[in-house]
Amino acid sequence: MTQDINRRTILKAGGALIVSFSILPAWAQEAAQPAPGPKLPGSLNDERFLDSWIRIDAEGKIVVFTGKAELGQGIKTALIQVAAEELEVEPADIALVTADTGRTADEGFTAGSQSMQNSGTAIRNAAAQVRELLLAKAAEKFGTGSGELKAAEKVITAPDGRKAGYGELAAAIDLHIEAKPQSMLKAPGTLRIIGKSLPRVDIPAKVTGGIAYVQDLRLEGMVHARIVRPPSYNATLAQVDASRIEAMPGVIKVVRDGNFLAVVAEREYQAVSAMRALATAAQWIENETLPDETRLPEMLAGLEREVGTVAQEGAPHFDGKVF
Repeated sequence: MTQDINRRTILKAGGALIVSFSILPAWAQEAAQPAPGPKLPGSLNDERFLDSWIRIDAEGKIVVFTGKAELGQGIKTALIQVAAEELEVEPADIALVTADTGRTADEGFTAGSQSMQNSGTAIRNAAAQVRELLLAKAAEKFGTGSGELKAAEKVITAPDGRKAGYGELAAAIDLHIEAKPQSMLKAPGTLRIIGKSLPRVDIPAKVTGGIAYVQDLRLEGMVHARIVRPPSYNATLAQVDASRIEAMPGVIKVVRDGNFLAVVAEREYQAVSAMRALATAAQWIENETLPDETRLPEMLAGLEREVGTVAQEGAPHFDGKVF
């Protein structure tokens, strides 16, 4: 025996069919959002998990991450120093990964003397907190207090001589936790690596022809390109005869998109030579875009600008002297 089931049948059997929904007003939706966490030091405030900055595998390998790039300012060496200091290991024990879009924190640009202020501060605080987690896990293992333990050379030692390696301890710790606002940083008088002169880790590749900068990378299947710059701002590309350039050795393609003009080639200097030839073949329409010379002060005052403070200490004082 079969019976069709429809809305009317359900209403007869159950007495009622209630459908309800609610749309929260904007203020209620905002109130439902979790409150932001406390402000954290440096770039930790943007990437708040410890394993975004430091990871230790079961073998004891320590990897430190930074979103800043080595541009010749020695940032690799400096960041290794602060990490090694707080983790109580040697600089050689640290593997540093810099500015890898798939692995490191997004710290924006590398400029303005802010790498140590932002990334260095984040790494130092994260390293100190990881050290405390390792000490706490060792104290749990040994049945003693963290203050009685000594960390050195990737090993934590108890007063009775028992030892536990960083790899063993890290395997039992989850570093995917949010950092704390306050870290137990080492006191200035106990520092042994920070403030010391170390050999720059970026120098050897520079003097031996290794990979020191982005332009040194040679990836599989990589080709080279060069852009033809317009002769002036707001110039319009009228026409270009690219037939001769496309026939040059190694040239893969001439690219034009509106006023954008570029060439792609197999080798770098082939791209440079083709770019120079393409610049000669291009015809541009230029427009007067320079400001009125009589109103330069007003023009400069009206330009978009960004004001920031890298560091400030004490009270500024001006005695009237001009240097």
